[in-house]
Order: sequence, then structure tokens, then C-alpha cells
Amino acid sequence: MIAAVHPILLDLGEAGGLPLRITSYGAAMLLAMVVGWLVVRRLGPRVDPDVPWTDLVLGLLIAGLLGAKLLHALIRLPDILAGRVTLVAVLLGGGVWLGGVAGAFGYAAWFFRRHRLEAGRALNVLFVAAPLGHAIGRVGCLLAGCCHGAACTLPWAITYHDPLAHELSGTPLGVPLHPTPLYETLAELFNFAVCLALWRRDPPPWAIPAAWLALYGAERFAFEFLRGDERGALGPLSTSQWLALAMIAAAALLWLTRLRPARAAAA
Repeated sequence: MIAAVHPILLDLGEAGGLPLRITSYGAAMLLAMVVGWLVVRRLGPRVDPDVPWTDLVLGLLIAGLLGAKLLHALIRLPDILAGRVTLVAVLLGGGVWLGGVAGAFGYAAWFFRRHRLEAGRALNVLFVAAPLGHAIGRVGCLLAGCCHGAACTLPWAITYHDPLAHELSGTPLGVPLHPTPLYETLAELFNFAVCLALWRRDPPPWAIPAAWLALYGAERFAFEFLRGDERGALGPLSTSQWLALAMIAAAALLWLTRLRPARAAAA
């Protein structure tokens, strides 16, 4: 079994009562941002060389990070109000992917309108970069202890011992867990390879986001059975599983309304 590393890479003490720390999650997210930006910067000008692609990426990252952090704080609001954890500690911990997606899509919609950019072609670019950035970001989740798995006895189980992992994300200590963030990293690396292969075939608008939605939706639905953190449930499924099913449905809708008509018109 693997012992997890510390969620804090560098502790510089405090300033004005606030901790000065470089977190594992933050470092991974920074790397994910840089890698995603490099991919979009390389591919974006092939769609429209006049669009400020760097502005798009920076805005998406800021909106996504804020959305992920705010939703994480909302989910842990009972613990914050009860004094079991501070708001600062929660914000320094991980994030919730749904909040990040919502924030990023809101910014993207505004950006596309402002720059008169065809959404389907722009999203083809972004969804080549997204799975690669997400794969790196999930490494940060693994190191921080957020999005952890349920208890297991497999040889690759991961065990957290640092009290900060429990303080920041409610991670169980001393219990071998499924490394679910690592599972997602591997899945997203596969998804990136698929999306990049599609890009090289000059796909029609919406093709790459449709492929990613179908792939990640199915993967996330399966991984949810191995998760151990609290995300809420609606009936027999977790809220994330319902959202994963919605992603698969969105992929099917894109195929029926966008891709199949385009394919028929080109035939």
C-alpha cells in the first residue's frame, strides 16, 4: 500500500494570521493551467488567429477555480458553521469539479459572444486541452486528499497520515483507500489521446466535446462507486452520477442535433 505525500509542499509560516503555504493541490493546478494554455495556444490560431486565446484560457481558469472553490465551501458549510473547520482551510483545500465546470462554461459563453467565435469550433480546441489539464489537476487532488476513494485492500491503495489532509478535506487517516483521483488521471490521459487523434482528423464543430462528454461521463459514473467522500445523493445514485448521465445525454444530443446533420450534409 502506498503512503500519501503531504498536502503541503512548502510551509512559510503565517502573515497577518493567514497561513503562507504552497499546497500540493495548488501546485498541480498551476501546472495544469500552464499545460492547458500551451495546448490552446498551439491549436487555437488554426481556428481563428485573431482571437486572444490566452485571454480565453486565463478567464476559464480563474472562473473554473473560483467555481470549484466556492462549491467546495458550500458543501462544507455545515462544518464551517459548526467550527469544525475554517473557511480559509476549506478554500486552501481541494475543489469540486462541478463548480469549476459551471464557472468555466459561464465565462466561455460570454467570451464567445464578445469575440463572435463559433462555439463548436472553439470548444473543439478547448476539449483537446481540458482532459490533459484535468489529468494533472487530479494529481493535486490525490496529494491533497480530496475526492478520496472508499476503503479497499488492493495493493495500490493509498493511506493518508497527515492531519492536514483530514483538516482540509475530511480525508480518513490511517485507512487504505482507493486512489480515485489517480484513476481519473489515467482515464483523462486516455481521453486526451482520443481527443487529440480526433483533432488531427479535422473534425466538424462539436465533435471533440461530444466525444469527451461521452467518455468522461461513462468513466465518472463508474468511478463514483469507488468514491468515499460525501457529495450527496438523489435516490439510488450520487449527484455526480446523475450529472455523469447528463453528460452522456448531452453527448448523444450533440450527435443527433449537430454532428449527424453535418455528416449527412457532407455526404
